[in-house]
Amino acid sequence: MHNQQSQYRFQVYIRGIILIGFTLLMIKLLITGNMVNFIAPKMMPFMYFAIVVFLILGVIQIWRSGSKKQAELYCDCGIDHTAPSTPVRSIFVYLLFIIPIVTGFLFPEVILDSSVAAKRGFKSFATADTQPVEEGGTGTEKAEAYLNDPEAYMEELDERIGDKVLESSSNIPEVPLEHPEGFEVQERPVDIYAQLEKEMLEMETIQFTDENYIAMTTIIDQNPEQFVGKKVEIVGFVFREHDFNENQFVIARFGLSCCVADASVFGTLASFPEAKQYGDDKWVKLEGTLITTNYQDWTLPSIDVSSIEVIEQPETPYVYEKY
Repeated sequence: MHNQQSQYRFQVYIRGIILIGFTLLMIKLLITGNMVNFIAPKMMPFMYFAIVVFLILGVIQIWRSGSKKQAELYCDCGIDHTAPSTPVRSIFVYLLFIIPIVTGFLFPEVILDSSVAAKRGFKSFATADTQPVEEGGTGTEKAEAYLNDPEAYMEELDERIGDKVLESSSNIPEVPLEHPEGFEVQERPVDIYAQLEKEMLEMETIQFTDENYIAMTTIIDQNPEQFVGKKVEIVGFVFREHDFNENQFVIARFGLSCCVADASVFGTLASFPEAKQYGDDKWVKLEGTLITTNYQDWTLPSIDVSSIEVIEQPETPYVYEKY
């Protein structure tokens, strides 16, 4: 029994060390400024909260591991928490937590590159939805209508899927068809985008900033024709789809909404006679004139490049969605 208690105290101690390790890793990422390579800045308050919680829990675990009071290590639930587990199982479980901590301290952070972009494709408003628009409005308009009238959504879903829905309905929990009290459908920031679009149309040269990169890309993708002839300045990395011509590439940035797991490639097509000498992942700053081009039956904005300059990767390579 004494041996089992010692083993249990040691495991509690290891858990405390792991929690402290994650705390120190998060602090390290905050101090170095590399935390924004994993999460969007708007998520930072949650990281501060996590640091405090992990630190408190880690200290409590370490304190409990050295406690001599049996009551603190056992409960009256009738289960023997000191029942020994196999060494291999214990090592495997703890390594799942220890390895990320060690690698986080020993290895540099890897920035998403064109190999990831090739799998996800670049984000263009015109190519975001490959499905044809159904009669009765755009996908966004229909989604908003469904939020306000969920019964209409269920009726249309039943018409589309038919018996398949009825056959599986017995296994689906009952879902309320009314919004809970106090729920309000949040409006899209239409006015903000409209104001930015107006400012872009008045600019002699449109400069893509980190703050407005995603918004500007989206606005131009929505109405490429009205920006034809506008001068632009933009920074990004070179990325190519497999079916591009030799003189085509995308100048792109990874955009984060929440964290690196939901990163999307936001980019604009560009054409340059000597484009092939600029390899994938090369960071460039280019100037040019906006035109339109056809790509896979879509009309997309494109930059007719007048000058291009190779630059170092920015300190903050990602851009972030504000809304």
